[in-house]
Parts: sequence; C-alpha cells; structure tokens
Amino acid sequence: MLCPKCSFTTFEYADTCKKCGYDLKAYRESKGISASKPVSRPALKPEKKIEASPIDSGLSELSEPTFTTPTIEEPSIQTPETPFDEGFAAPPPPISDEPVSEPSYEPLPPYPDAESLPKGGFWIRFVASFVDGIVLIIIQGIFGFFIVLGVGMGSIMRGGITEEGQILSFIISFLVSSIVGMAYSIFFVGWMGQTPGKMLLKLKIIQTNGKEMTYGRAFSRWVGYSISGLTLGIGYLMVAFTKQKQGLHDKIAGTYVIRL
Repeated sequence: MLCPKCSFTTFEYADTCKKCGYDLKAYRESKGISASKPVSRPALKPEKKIEASPIDSGLSELSEPTFTTPTIEEPSIQTPETPFDEGFAAPPPPISDEPVSEPSYEPLPPYPDAESLPKGGFWIRFVASFVDGIVLIIIQGIFGFFIVLGVGMGSIMRGGITEEGQILSFIISFLVSSIVGMAYSIFFVGWMGQTPGKMLLKLKIIQTNGKEMTYGRAFSRWVGYSISGLTLGIGYLMVAFTKQKQGLHDKIAGTYVIRL
C-alpha cells in the first residue's frame, strides 16, 4: 500500500506510515479499505534425509571364492622307435557298391519235437494198412478188368483165346497191379504223408527231423516195404518192439508214424 502523503510503500494492515507518520487507519476508513493482518504460518521444517549407513568395508569387499584345480601330470608313455611303415595300420578295403545281403535263417520244421510226439503202434497201423489194402484191391480190380477185357477182345478177333493170350493177360495184370500199388503208396505218402487208411485212423508219416514227407522219401519207404516183405514180415513186426514204433521200412526211409 502507498502512503498518500509521501508515497512510501507500507503494509496494508499498518496504522501509520513508518516514514512520515501519516494516519493510515483513518485513510483506510475514509476510503472503505479493509485490511486484514495475514496469519503467520510456521515454516515447514525440511525433511531429514535418511542416509544409509555404510556397510562394513570388510563385508562389502567380499569376493567370490575361487577354486583351484590341482594339475595332474600325465605320465609320459615311452614307445619304442619304430620305422615309419610299421607304425601305421593297413588301409581299409574299398567299400563295395553291391548291396549287403541279409543273413538267411532256416525256418523250423513243422514238427520240431518229432521224437517226443506220440507214435502209432502196431495194431492201429495194421488196421490202417488193411483199409488201404481194400481200397487198393478195388483200384487194381478196375485196371485188371480193362486189361483182361482188352486182351480177350484181341484174342477173339484173332480166332479165339489161346493159352499164350491168357499168360500175357496175367503178366500184364501183375505188372499193372504192382505199378498201381507203388503209385498209390508213393503218391499219397509223398503228397501229404497219409494214405486213405492213415487218414481214417488219424495217423501221419513224417521225417525223423520233423519235416514233411517228400516223394523221394516216399519212394525209399516203398522200397523198405518190399524189403520188409522179403523178411517174412519181420520188418513189419519191428513196429511192436522198437522204442519209436519204427518198422524196417521206417528205419530205411528215416520216418516216424505219429498220431494226430
């Protein structure tokens, strides 16, 4: 506020001018000026800064532990001096472009435990042979009928049946019967190891190594049949006394007769 008398700047709430002593209170009342004394507020105290206490220098200066690995001295290997050529191995053989064949494994036979399988005894095999004999007689009879009929018709056309014609028909019938009997046995035994009689009684012929029969083994067995017959049937009787129920023909051909 300016003093109206001396123009001295003073506070609005002052009653007199500090310079000339002019009555400022009467002047304010005449002018209608109201002045209020400012409220003094205590000054804010500055906040204290909290300083972190220094860490002990002994702890701050901690360093990471260091580990030292002991050095191991490798033993020196002394090798005898060898010539240059002897110190190197021979070069490997050249790689072939041919494909490597996988090793072949022989499959197991159909009857790997052939020796321990149940075998057919003498009497059941006798019945099977009896059935085969009946079937064979029927087949041989059919062939013999046509042979006799053919020889007889030829003899009649030449003037009658002679004695020579009868002998010829007998020889032809015998040969044909023998061939039919051999073919009957070799075919069925070589094909499936069973003749019709053995099929009926559930018997089967196999090789002693557990494999199926072949036509070659079937032929050997038929030869064995002939030899067993020449021994007055002793070869057949061996079935009843041998451990594996083998006749002479089985031993010759290397076969077993097993029960299915």
